[in-house]
Amino acid sequence: MKKLVVVGVVAGVAVAANLLAKKRQQPESSDEVEARKAAKRREMFEKMQAGMAAMPDDFPPVVMFNNVAAIRENSDRILELLEQDRSAGQKRGD
Repeated sequence: MKKLVVVGVVAGVAVAANLLAKKRQQPESSDEVEARKAAKRREMFEKMQAGMAAMPDDFPPVVMFNNVAAIRENSDRILELLEQDRSAGQKRGD
């Protein structure tokens, strides 16, 4: 019984020390937070994409998902073109 109490106290101290160490870490910059969120969104989107691949092509959620995926690809392409145009304008001195 005493061993169990000692093990419990040691585990509690370890958890408390871990929480304290996390609290004292340097706060993340907003760029790091946004990058982590974007990575999480991409990961979730890829998981949904894998689940949709197992369903029939004419299943309404699959059709909707494919449309969203196409819109996402087009948006990414547009953003790349805008960024290229912006950087080319800065090089010309516009």
